[in-house]
This record gives sequence, C-alpha cells and structure tokens, in this order.
Amino acid sequence: MNNLNTHIVLLRGINVGGHRKIKMVDFKQLLLAHGFQNVRTYIQSGNIILESTLKNAAVKEQIESLIIENYGFQVTVFVLKAKELASILKNNPFVGRQVPIEKLYCTFLENQPNQAAKALLLEFNSKDQEFVFDGALLYFCYHIGYGKSKVTNPFVERKLKMQGTTRNWKTMTKLLEISSI
Repeated sequence: MNNLNTHIVLLRGINVGGHRKIKMVDFKQLLLAHGFQNVRTYIQSGNIILESTLKNAAVKEQIESLIIENYGFQVTVFVLKAKELASILKNNPFVGRQVPIEKLYCTFLENQPNQAAKALLLEFNSKDQEFVFDGALLYFCYHIGYGKSKVTNPFVERKLKMQGTTRNWKTMTKLLEISSI
C-alpha cells in the first residue's frame, strides 16, 4: 500500500495584475483529474494543498507540465511537505522579537544562493527591512511594510539571478492549518 504525503504547492507569479491567470477552482479539478487527492486551495495567488504518493520533485515536475499543457505558459512551482512548512514557521528568527505578524514574510528560492549572491543582497539589509538567509529560504521582516520596501520578490530575483515566490505569514500559517485538517 502506498502512503499519501501531504504537499504544499506554491505557484510563482500567477493571477498578478491580470496576467498568467489560473482560476483555482478549475486548477483544482485539473489536479484531481491527474491523480492528486484531497486538493484544497487558498486564495487566488497559487496556494494549494494536496495529497499524493509522489515525492516533492515529482509533484513539482508534474504540476509545471500540467500548467504548460493546459494554460500555455510556464510557472515555477515550489513544493514542500507540511512538516517542512511547520519547521519554517517555528524557526523564523523574527518571531521571538515580538514583531507583528503583518510584517513577516518568507521568500522561497529555487536554489540556495552562493555566497557572492548572498553578499550582494545583504547590502540591502536595513532597519526598514531585515532578512535572514536559511538555505533556499529568506525570512523577511518589513518594518515599513512590504508595499513600501524596494526589497520585494522581483528585486530579490534580480539580485540573486533566480526565481522565488514570497508569502506573508498569515498565508503560510493558514496553509499549515489547512494541511493539518
């Protein structure tokens, strides 16, 4: 008997500004039709919880292929297990500092950046926006708010020369909650 694993799937850059539209209700049906089970979505920005016997890398590959085949554009997909998300939430270096959760974000990167790329981005660490690298993850605290910062997802991607996707703390907490239901 194959055991099902719960995966949290983050789609990068969909439904932003009317571009690269994927209706989550339709995408959920597509995933179910391709063997994923117990598919749930959260808001329209590409947050999915599903079950599969596949490993993270195979889930990523299959979903990226489904998007190209069915929507005609490429989307970078990030996949993690619920226990990985729980660990990310638990290990956030800003939580113990009594920072309001509205100021907390995480950027998931497609690879772990090299030291030169990290050093380049760390030049933009300031009292207004602090961030900490943890492998292929960036923990952010936007003291002035995400919308007022220049160190946003597109900025990080340009500096590190790789794709990433950013989620706020509320979304990440909700995804973990949904994955545990």
